[in-house]
Amino acid sequence: MKKRKLIALLLVLVMILAACANATTTDPPGDSTSTDTPTTTTTTDDTPDTDTPAGPIDFATIDDSSDLPDWTGPQLSLTVWQGHGTGDASRVVSSNDVVSPEIARAFGITFDAETSFDNAGQDITSMIAIMAATRDFPHIGYNVIDADLIRGDVLYDLTDYIPQYMPNYYAMLKEFGPIQWENGFNKTGRTYHIAMNTRNTADNMAQMYPQLDMQRYSQISPPTDRHGDLSWLNVRDDILKLMYPEAKTQAEIEALYVEQGFFTREDVYDVPLRSWDDVVQFFYDMKDVIDEHNITEDGRPVYPLFLNAGQDNWALLSWLNNAMSGMHQWNYFTYFDLQAKDILMGYEQDWFKEQMRVFNQMLRDGVASRAAMIESNEIFSEKLNNGEYATSYAWLLPDHARIAEAGKDWAFRKVYFDIEQDTSRNLVTQDEFWGGDRFSIFKDTVSEEELIQILTWADFMFTDAGMKLIAWGPRSAGLWEEVDGVRRFTNKELEDNLVFNVENGANERYNLGTTRFEYTYPLQWPKIYVGIAGGGIHAPRYVYDLSAVPRSPGGADIAFNTGIFDPLKRADAVMGIDANIWNFTNVIPEFERFWEVRGTGFEPIMTRVLGAANDTEFERFYQEMIDFAALNGMTPEAYAAAAKYIQDEFPDEWAVYQRGWN
Repeated sequence: MKKRKLIALLLVLVMILAACANATTTDPPGDSTSTDTPTTTTTTDDTPDTDTPAGPIDFATIDDSSDLPDWTGPQLSLTVWQGHGTGDASRVVSSNDVVSPEIARAFGITFDAETSFDNAGQDITSMIAIMAATRDFPHIGYNVIDADLIRGDVLYDLTDYIPQYMPNYYAMLKEFGPIQWENGFNKTGRTYHIAMNTRNTADNMAQMYPQLDMQRYSQISPPTDRHGDLSWLNVRDDILKLMYPEAKTQAEIEALYVEQGFFTREDVYDVPLRSWDDVVQFFYDMKDVIDEHNITEDGRPVYPLFLNAGQDNWALLSWLNNAMSGMHQWNYFTYFDLQAKDILMGYEQDWFKEQMRVFNQMLRDGVASRAAMIESNEIFSEKLNNGEYATSYAWLLPDHARIAEAGKDWAFRKVYFDIEQDTSRNLVTQDEFWGGDRFSIFKDTVSEEELIQILTWADFMFTDAGMKLIAWGPRSAGLWEEVDGVRRFTNKELEDNLVFNVENGANERYNLGTTRFEYTYPLQWPKIYVGIAGGGIHAPRYVYDLSAVPRSPGGADIAFNTGIFDPLKRADAVMGIDANIWNFTNVIPEFERFWEVRGTGFEPIMTRVLGAANDTEFERFYQEMIDFAALNGMTPEAYAAAAKYIQDEFPDEWAVYQRGWN
């Protein structure tokens, strides 16, 4: 497959996008308002019974991937479309990758970084239209489930393939994700993707493994932070020390962990950020300190805050904004409002508008960088790791190893928000933990025989041997030895990194999974991963008896956590659906129409609101944003349709919303 020149194609095809989108559907002409669930051709009757070379092997009997025979079938080089987002600069290439070559040896599968691509600044609907027009589909789609693709019959319906060719995955899904499996796509009972379970929290793992030693596993993955994952600021500790002399540097946090092995609540909340206003003042105070001490980095200005990182507005307004507000599982689109007892739109709420106004004012006051509003994600990452942004948030994490290698005399440390969870507006739902990210397979580019080859590999990754592969590498790589049935690394840099949390980048060099922030194989681009993050109970930190070894400074990263003291409060029932807009885009035409232009239309206007030069511009851009959304389907009638959909199709979930917190 040739590398796509997506921008050029868009210019050529801009006049036929709508026609292309229609060409992928089977709706009757003129029936654009129909909400009937699309029908697709299934593979029930013609699923082949032939085995692949690895197919007959009972993976449960395999202790290590090295025990698998060499693949004798065709080698597949797969192109991946990363369909969720644009401009991810974290395209790590592993210099000593031991996992990808092993998958190629045993299953004949590689992922081609040269031909793989993301959305290149476009929305998913435009990307689909381009592919439909040229019939130039990739092999694999990552987070690409869309009604147009289902109606166009371009994705494999995996409902009947999974039980036959992925028995290990199927058993896990049936036990730990039964609602997801039963519902399928839009409650059709048909499945078009493979869920990728990237979560390895102690609570989730205890469900899967009743024999789990919870105390021991908590050294790998502690309880969820107070306001959800990544609910802290990463702050340059040299500047923090100037603001709060009593605050600990990262080195002091690590030393305290080595000394006592735990942190008190006072240790974790050593910077007093107890309200929205406290956090805003924190950024202003940081600017004063930076100005007073004339702090620059390589002669470049240092800013306390950025409002954009070359992506959309999600990191700022659905992560940092939430943590500052004490909220979780809320975003600026649809949500169930506990006071109104109905589904509302977040960006229409006056209180949210005022929060955006505060961020805009920080930009105007020089607290936030104006240049960041137009920079790419690559430039943002360079500046962050050079210390030109004194804080970061959400998934926009600094590269600690790179900063250390650069010889900086500072480090980033976590600063948590000591803010009460706000339960007045939204209900934090409790979902099945199985999956989240997911990948689908395109019929035009993957034959049925190749499909079975891919499914066979994916199933292996959900076995003990597969999880060991992502955590340790294969036996043949010689990175570990097994004594009395217990594995130990012979490679010290991997032991330091994956056992003792030393930030030396070894996991990236060898492309091995890490439990930190729940990432997993592969770290390198393209990121198609399956299995339990970091190897689950086969993770080195769990296999090693850490109680028998001296504490390492790297262990502080996991122990320095707010969930131990302030656990996140969730609804009292597991929910089959929540009120997030993406649960409606394939069943409510208005929402589908809006979501098609969200990335290219709505989000850029929202960014202009944040970057407004004065109050007049702010008000004008905000109204433009509201008007754009309304013209593209976001109307009270659409919200009402979403509420009715939950009432009709998920009455138990609607009842949980109505009763609220218990």
